Amino acid sequence: MDTAMLDTVVKEIISKMGSILGVRVYIGIVDGLGNIIHMDRELEQFKEFIINFIRTNFKYLKVGDHSLPISGKNIMFFRLSKAIIILYSAKGRVGQLLSFKSLLPKYESRIDEIVGDISVEPAAAELVVEEVPPEPETISSVPVKTIEKTIFSRNMVFYSEIYPQITKKIKESSKFSLIISVILNYSNGNNSFLDIFDKLDIDQDRYLQELFKLYKANKIKFPGYELIQVNCPECKSEAHKFIPQELLKASPCEYIRFQIAPKTCKHTYYVILDKKGKIKPKAIPKISDISDEIDFSELSIENLIKFFGQDIFFSIFHAVFFKYTVIFLESTNFGEFICEFMKNFFQQVSYGKEIQSLPREDYLKKSKRYADALIIDLASNIICNEPYESEDFDFELRLFRKVLKEKDEHVQVLKTHSEFERLILLIDTILNEIEMYEEIKEDELIDLMKKKHNIILERSEIPIIKELADIYYSVDIRKKITKTLVGKVSDFFQSI
Repeated sequence: MDTAMLDTVVKEIISKMGSILGVRVYIGIVDGLGNIIHMDRELEQFKEFIINFIRTNFKYLKVGDHSLPISGKNIMFFRLSKAIIILYSAKGRVGQLLSFKSLLPKYESRIDEIVGDISVEPAAAELVVEEVPPEPETISSVPVKTIEKTIFSRNMVFYSEIYPQITKKIKESSKFSLIISVILNYSNGNNSFLDIFDKLDIDQDRYLQELFKLYKANKIKFPGYELIQVNCPECKSEAHKFIPQELLKASPCEYIRFQIAPKTCKHTYYVILDKKGKIKPKAIPKISDISDEIDFSELSIENLIKFFGQDIFFSIFHAVFFKYTVIFLESTNFGEFICEFMKNFFQQVSYGKEIQSLPREDYLKKSKRYADALIIDLASNIICNEPYESEDFDFELRLFRKVLKEKDEHVQVLKTHSEFERLILLIDTILNEIEMYEEIKEDELIDLMKKKHNIILERSEIPIIKELADIYYSVDIRKKITKTLVGKVSDFFQSI
């Protein structure tokens, strides 16, 4: 290695970027195999992440690509043919580091010479530098831990905890259908929901329907649980759901939320059930059916959406995106598998610290302590607490519809992270543009971004941008960007 040339390149980059940004910039150079060529001391805190990131993702990045691997940190990666340059600044906005992209050709040949001969996949494209709006095409992903094949069945866990009991002794002269007779005969508190179901030759929907009739007639009870009926907002078909009474009672936000995707109709909807027993269903566009089983050795975005249902998965993404803690309640040890995947999947956003599992009984003892976290009960598939105002997750719906068009699971992760990176860099650009404005209307901002940066800013993105600007940049622009008449009318119709 030519240490003299390396020292010259490092000093040049630090000096050049320092003069451009007016802040101290630290540098790391790592080859495509993950070997450190140079790393300033200030980057040591990210050393393990940088090495894993490059070993996993170098081949997926094209020459000239840039990436924001860790949110909330002014750190940016730039791909060359044999190495990646990492720039880090403790101050300033992360978007400023993007100015280094125009300097890449100046250093490519020298860094290639410093790195020497290494066996890496050929770059997908030649390095062509042009003025590019801050909308990344490719971003990083993270390694997913390989685990042994383990199947988790929500039905097996949840329904095995429910033990039907008759409320009073049935008269011998009473006459019932064969199905009802079997249910009542075995509802003695010793047989679980599943034990009784195994003795019947009917599907689960019919079984729940018959149980609900007996429950409403006060002939049967389920200690610790309520059984509710919900009608589809679109076609009025019936669906039934067991509700753990303790979860509803302990909810810090005074309600619980869950999704229903019944087999009896083609629709799906989320339901809000408050502590007064009021049921409020709302239809949402359907992405997929909900599966009661998941293979932890095959975790992916698509499989998790099918397992949780889109509403809960979108809630998880929304919570981590907006820097809330996510806690999975469990009565088994399966939560650690989902937490492991989620920490990897959301490493760009949370750096892996805001996703955890907790025994359900620990939460129930002191639920108010977790009022600022998104709480999800794995067995019942219920959101026990929302730390933010309840919403429909339109942004997340649009995002993951695009993501799921990709067949490759790795590319799905890349596209998801790409959207996060796009928004962060977009916010950086917007903050620079509106800094001198006392007030700017939504239409004016949309036109400004189109004319000056050739960026298409969707009106629906503006509320998200306002919140993220405060969270990631500590700049409150909620009142600076004001609604136009079109925006107000749109809000009105959405509220109907």
